[in-house]
Amino acid sequence: MAQHFSTPVTSNARKTHCLGGAMTIRLVGSLVAAAVLSSAQVTAPRPGAPDANPDKPKEKCKVEGRVTNLSSGEPLKKTTLRLRMSMSPGAGISNPSDMANYSTTSDAEGKFLFEDVEPGRYTLSAERPGFVRANYGARSNAMGGTAIALDAGQHLKDLVFKLTPQGVIAGKVTDEDGDPVSGAQVQVYRFAYVRGKKQLQPSGASSVSADGSFMVANLAPGRYYLSASDSRAMMGPWQQERPGRRGPEEAYVTTYYANALDASSAAPVDVAAGAEIRGVEIRLRKARVFHISGKVVNTVAGGPAQNLMLMLLPKDNADGAMMFRPIMSMVRDREGSFYFNHVLPGSYVIQSNTNTSVNGERNALVTRQVVTVSNESIEDLVLPLGPGLEITGTIKVEGVEAQVAAQQAAQQTASQRASAQARRPFVNLTVFEGTNFNTPGAQSRDDGSFQLRGVSPDKYRVNVSNLPDGTYVKSILFGGQDVSRTGLDLTGGSGGALDILLSPNAADVTGVVRNDKGETIPGVLVTLWSPGQAPAGTADSYRFANTDQSGGFRLSNLAPGEYRIVAWEDIEPGLAQDPDFRKRFESQAASVTLRDNSHDTADVKLIAKDAIEAEAAKVR
Repeated sequence: MAQHFSTPVTSNARKTHCLGGAMTIRLVGSLVAAAVLSSAQVTAPRPGAPDANPDKPKEKCKVEGRVTNLSSGEPLKKTTLRLRMSMSPGAGISNPSDMANYSTTSDAEGKFLFEDVEPGRYTLSAERPGFVRANYGARSNAMGGTAIALDAGQHLKDLVFKLTPQGVIAGKVTDEDGDPVSGAQVQVYRFAYVRGKKQLQPSGASSVSADGSFMVANLAPGRYYLSASDSRAMMGPWQQERPGRRGPEEAYVTTYYANALDASSAAPVDVAAGAEIRGVEIRLRKARVFHISGKVVNTVAGGPAQNLMLMLLPKDNADGAMMFRPIMSMVRDREGSFYFNHVLPGSYVIQSNTNTSVNGERNALVTRQVVTVSNESIEDLVLPLGPGLEITGTIKVEGVEAQVAAQQAAQQTASQRASAQARRPFVNLTVFEGTNFNTPGAQSRDDGSFQLRGVSPDKYRVNVSNLPDGTYVKSILFGGQDVSRTGLDLTGGSGGALDILLSPNAADVTGVVRNDKGETIPGVLVTLWSPGQAPAGTADSYRFANTDQSGGFRLSNLAPGEYRIVAWEDIEPGLAQDPDFRKRFESQAASVTLRDNSHDTADVKLIAKDAIEAEAAKVR
């Protein structure tokens, strides 16, 4: 089984049924869309599928409810609420211009009302000064919330939105003598799971005033960590300062509260709902720093490169890498010179920013160099700027000739062509290891072809998003080998062609999550994955959805195969992406075996919060 997972899937409470193995697929992308259409049999739409007559007016919906203060229960007026339509597989929307979004404000009693709402699937959010922005039905402020599914003519009422009063952390930044450090930057972090691994992630920031004071507001309840950085170490690429004298360099470096040089030694600050934590002092520390300098040579045109942006990034994607602010340097002079200052010891990657231009043209030339700073600065480094690697490719639908697809595309109406253009698949590459900045990506053309230029030699995951509804990625071939799970290895320094094959026979799974009392559970995460441990060096595969207001979910665009599926009562975002953590619940998970075009239902077990926390502690 070949399967490539790339984007989250929204939920759908409507059950679907297999109609003789046939399927109905919407127009989604020029030749690719036409190929999908020509491969699908024409049948009556199954329940929950898009209306066969989209031009027929649908009865509008209403959504109403009330906003209150979570701490006091008092109604909250002047709250801004936004109802946003979901564009996702199974949502019935294939063109962003067709998406309906609404906003309203709560009245003096905290009541709100959305009228004349188009049927569809929505997310609802609320924000008000002094309170933490929240999504309806979210079990924490970091969660995505409950999807709202509206059928034609439905009147959804009595929604209750409870907003959490914001927390505040305030204090001052000083130097070793206790004097204020004006213009410094304070960053607030909290632990979160990124691709299943627990890391500190930015949660807020504040500039330091002339008297050294700072204040970070709009914080949700939780445990936080703080750091302060000298503004001179954060100057832009045009403002780099060089030392005024020879010899060892010392500078104020990023310092973590209370007085640590690395995040692992930082002291936590616990913030309750509505709490104001004051008197936090971060005293900046000095450390030995170094610089990296040299020239960039254009190997194509010859001579020094100009008008090029360079970035200095951590080589390894460790915990600190996610908190590292890239050091930038602009190559502008006639000699092609660059300069990075205030560099701490460690291993880094110098790479060009592919979003910049060289001599007025978009930069398809790249440079990438690994450097290690130990106990001295690096000078006179020469970076070759070359064309990089070029990856061409095509996206095709299995079982459909290109000529047939072209004929189908030619018969599309103007509206269908506009919808198809917006829904053409997108291909991008992300590195297996290290920090992803400005990753190569391109949207496919009308004929399904695409081109990635200026790709650095590395090992990448190939991600395909914006897929036509009812399809899945069956294979991604490079040099005759399927790289959908093993990754695209370009470390040999050669480009090539990617052949991406879509199958129009995707399966889906629906269900309703209930607790031990038989009550439906809205707003919980449902995760589906392939059982067993993925081989080392291969991409993990999983899919997820949040249950809607009726406890229902739908996972679509699935490849045939064997899966496990569970629901989590209350789980930290990103934790379920850890395959080691999921493996601990495989014996409790429901088993689902999918075939081409199958539309299955599943009785999903709800994993209790206590069990989640107990197993999470073992894998941290």
